[in-house]
Amino acid sequence: MLRRATPGTVAQALGLTYRADGRPVDLVVVGAGPAGLAAAVYGASEGLLTVLLDRSGLGGQAAKSARIENYLGFPQGVSGADLTRLAMVQALKFGVRIHSPCAVAGLDLSDDRRPVVVLEDGMRIPCRAVIAATGAHYRRLDIPRWATFEQAGCIRYAATELDVRDHENQPVTVIGGANSAGQAALSLAARGATVDLIIRGHDLRTRMSSYLADRIRAHSRIQVHTGSTVRELAGDGTLTSIVVERPGGRHDRLACRALFCFVGADPVSGWLAGVAKADDGFILTDSRLPAGSSGKPLPFQTSAPRVFAVGDLRSGSTKRVATAVGDGASAVSSVHAVLADD
Repeated sequence: MLRRATPGTVAQALGLTYRADGRPVDLVVVGAGPAGLAAAVYGASEGLLTVLLDRSGLGGQAAKSARIENYLGFPQGVSGADLTRLAMVQALKFGVRIHSPCAVAGLDLSDDRRPVVVLEDGMRIPCRAVIAATGAHYRRLDIPRWATFEQAGCIRYAATELDVRDHENQPVTVIGGANSAGQAALSLAARGATVDLIIRGHDLRTRMSSYLADRIRAHSRIQVHTGSTVRELAGDGTLTSIVVERPGGRHDRLACRALFCFVGADPVSGWLAGVAKADDGFILTDSRLPAGSSGKPLPFQTSAPRVFAVGDLRSGSTKRVATAVGDGASAVSSVHAVLADD
């Protein structure tokens, strides 16, 4: 019997958290989004004893995408959940040891040639190299009653089948001007919802792929509001409407039963103490490392010689699933290069 259960205590009871088995670990990958999964697959397939850890679950933000249409090899599109499931099967096939939920607390870099990943439960995993792929977490808007409606399930940060299912034929709002917001708007409209797409910028194409912007503009169920900001949420228990501020200071009230928020993310980099970061907290790698860093760094290498950063966590990265997968796969080549000195 578990009382006040958390994902961590349930994982421990089920044996999902990491426990040493006596075998030396070559590579620890922290974060199981597309970048981390790719790194684990390529590491294990090339003979490295690889451990993959994630605080919550596999797939990261990509797993919550309703449909990814521009990922190579899937002309009909693929859901983030399906892509994650296939990648997990691939990782297991090559012998990756997957532990999730399994939270990482930090790194011990006292030995330049033997980084140690420290788990929240105190367990330590000495290894030969670390690939950090913890990505970023969703931003929330500073609007009164945001937390109340979030707790009530009226505010979502993904548009998976499960998120979209309850909002057929209802007025909903999507906030954000990048691809994830565009995909969410189209998914909701396809299920019969009436969608208000709110963006602060004045051109939908600034941050969104052209094919998505064209579909949104042509869709009869989607209304685009440029140069606009959500200022107020209203409803008794559940969300019923929002107030939008438009250019010139005019305020309009729109019917809204659910709000889907895609306004960017902040890096999950707090556990990487001792590693150089940009002002915004994203991890500096190779060419972006501060002047005077010793030696010529390998691709994806951080300021710590055997620690690499990939995917959304890396400063200057392109926030695309394909880019994250490429980062993870390519970083393994750098791992092999540094391990060749052992």
